[in-house]
Amino acid sequence: MALFLAFAGAPDPIAEWNHFEKSVRDQTIRKEEAKKKFPLIFQSLKDLCRNYSFGQESPWLFPVQGYGVKDMGAGGFQPDIRYASSIKGYDFYDGNRHGGHPAYDIFIRDQNQDSMDDRTHRPVMILAPVDLLILSIESNWNTDSETRGGRYIWALDPLHDRIFYFAHLNEIRTNAGAFCRTGSIIATVGRTGKNAQPSRSPTHLHFMVLNIKESVLIPFDYRKQF
Repeated sequence: MALFLAFAGAPDPIAEWNHFEKSVRDQTIRKEEAKKKFPLIFQSLKDLCRNYSFGQESPWLFPVQGYGVKDMGAGGFQPDIRYASSIKGYDFYDGNRHGGHPAYDIFIRDQNQDSMDDRTHRPVMILAPVDLLILSIESNWNTDSETRGGRYIWALDPLHDRIFYFAHLNEIRTNAGAFCRTGSIIATVGRTGKNAQPSRSPTHLHFMVLNIKESVLIPFDYRKQF
């Protein structure tokens, strides 16, 4: 019985990440405290991933179905600039206040901004580019929200110690804790987020990947993966 109770009371790594990620996003945790917590949470997530069969080395699948490298914003990966923030450069621990643009925006054909492909008149699917464990999602976004990512997904590639971030989503089609094979549909492209919703912004997926080095999350320029 004691063993059962100990197991039943064990922390849930997915729940821990969810609480941690939202705390960092909303700046309700001090940066130094967050940096100390991250390696422990990350290790528990890596341990959880042993329950799944992650694929070994293979080419990445482009994450926006029907599109390709030519649809990635030119010069989009600029993690060290001051972008949409008073803070220069990207730091995961700056949460919703972070600077830099440590990602590429992948634009879709959507002149009337209805989050549908102008040719097919259908939603544009977002695919898992590699095998991923979904860590957390944010689906409760509205037009009054200050959250820059809008509806978003955080996911983990444990084989390469990388965290993936998909932002400005319309419909999320996965759940926290789900194991998604390469090519699985996880969401659709949308216009959610403080700066993505205004008409000045073309409809796009904001796709970021971070390499993990202990407590440091380093923006990864993944363009050559495709």
